[in-house]
Amino acid sequence: MKLIDRYLVWHFLIPFAYCLFAFVILYITYDLSINMDDFFRYKISFSALSQYYLYNLPLIFVNSAPIAILLSLLYSLGLMNRHHEIVALRASGVHIGRILLPFLIVGTILAVFIFYINDSMVCTSFFEKTALREQIFEGEESKITTIWKNIPFRNPASNRDWFIEQYNFQTKELTGIVVREFDNQGNIARKVAARSGKWIEGQWWFFDAIIYYYENGIPLETGSMGSQKLEKISKKIMSYEITPEDLENTRKDISSMNFRSLLRYLTIQNKNSSLYKKILVDLYDKIAFPFVCIIAVLIGIPFAIRTQRGGFIKGIGVCIILFLLYYGVYTVSIVMGKKELLDPLAAVWLPNILFLIFGVILIKKAA
Repeated sequence: MKLIDRYLVWHFLIPFAYCLFAFVILYITYDLSINMDDFFRYKISFSALSQYYLYNLPLIFVNSAPIAILLSLLYSLGLMNRHHEIVALRASGVHIGRILLPFLIVGTILAVFIFYINDSMVCTSFFEKTALREQIFEGEESKITTIWKNIPFRNPASNRDWFIEQYNFQTKELTGIVVREFDNQGNIARKVAARSGKWIEGQWWFFDAIIYYYENGIPLETGSMGSQKLEKISKKIMSYEITPEDLENTRKDISSMNFRSLLRYLTIQNKNSSLYKKILVDLYDKIAFPFVCIIAVLIGIPFAIRTQRGGFIKGIGVCIILFLLYYGVYTVSIVMGKKELLDPLAAVWLPNILFLIFGVILIKKAA
């Protein structure tokens, strides 16, 4: 890294760290002002309170990093501009693109980092944060359980639905299982009722099960007495593609799933359903949202390096308005994608493409 790159990046990272710290303090202060009475009422310990806010730090970082990039660029480059350092660089033959390059690289690195934080920490801490919040606000009687009860599960891709009385997500054991299979006309074709089941080495084992057979939704009869055709088994491997992760995803909000879970969740949905398209929008959003860091760089730099009198202050206001406009367009586009008014891929990437083009035009004009 050349001296000019180190100089530019260092002058950016210091205010960036201050901005992130300020956003964390603002969030905690605001949240404390709302929940302070409850914290005192339930006599929450300092360690529990610290853990509660630690769970929120990744989410705060993901949401505040783009605006922190923008403010840091406006401050650092604006300060350099007031000290005529930008003028000196350009007078020395340094092109505006060369000034942009280190910030663009840093923005790309931060975009990748945001994707990682959002996928590995924000999503996976969802249950821990929810359970701890319930424990805090429901008092000492609230217990974090590993057993879920009465779970309905629909698998449209295979025309099956499940009902499970109990599921232990630590031991991967099921109790009271009923699996119904349907034909293409929607008639029940087979029903499996098992006392228990367990996920063993990548397969479902069912124990003490009875399999009922149907034809066109009517129970198949066997023998002269006309009794229903069935099969009793003590234990059997069931060739279901459903995994424990799929069952656990039923208790998650789609927006709280990580990229791999969303990708897996898509495979068990009907591709023609509206739910499939909504999940597809969220899946694309996981990749597209971090690009806002690059957009912040492209929008921030042209306004930060304006040299005309009064242009800098005006540029800050216009720059922030444009950035908020991006968030508005992005949000509307996502909603339109989930309402099936736009193709999922277009709904997620169109705002990024439009503002990337707009940012490039601003850079060219600044040059």
